[in-house]
Amino acid sequence: MARTPDSPIPERAYQEIKTRVLAGRFRLRQRLDASAIASDLGVSTTPVREALLRLTSERLVSFRPSHGFAVAMWSESGLRDLYRWRGELAELALANFAAAAQPIVDAAASYPDKAADLLAGLAIAAHTELVHAVRNADDRLHMARVAEAEIWPNVEQDLAPISKAILSGNIAPIRNALRKYHMRRCMNAKRIRDCAALLGLSSNGA
Repeated sequence: MARTPDSPIPERAYQEIKTRVLAGRFRLRQRLDASAIASDLGVSTTPVREALLRLTSERLVSFRPSHGFAVAMWSESGLRDLYRWRGELAELALANFAAAAQPIVDAAASYPDKAADLLAGLAIAAHTELVHAVRNADDRLHMARVAEAEIWPNVEQDLAPISKAILSGNIAPIRNALRKYHMRRCMNAKRIRDCAALLGLSSNGA
């Protein structure tokens, strides 16, 4: 882990572990050994444990006294609720849409990042609490979106109606597009979760 004077060790440990979780380098449900991670990052276990506790509060990591830390995995109903919550957050952001800039989406980005950028762009002018909730929900949905792309090869086409509605500048079409987008995912929560669980298996299936 590179050392920079403007990035304290606890913050760097947090950012590195979070990056590995979101990139799938730490698999869903994988046990996270603080000592092993600390050794890999070249730091003591204290900042690693602090980072894991912080990620637990963000629900990217889970903790059980008898099992320790692990990468969080949603239940079917939990994933369905998370999609619903993300849709509700997007609709809340529409209250400030008139003052918001158009979302900036990197055409070369992967589908999970495109989806996050497009939906988060609606909250550009929102208050800080809503922005924070949006970012957290998108982080927690990242691996589900990876699974979406496995299930639906043309999944990026699902973003087109939302983009088109945003360009129209009219709230009603945007709301309708958002509801259709998230409803499809709610209805397929089991399929998406099952796919994500398979993606989370190690190469030997353990």
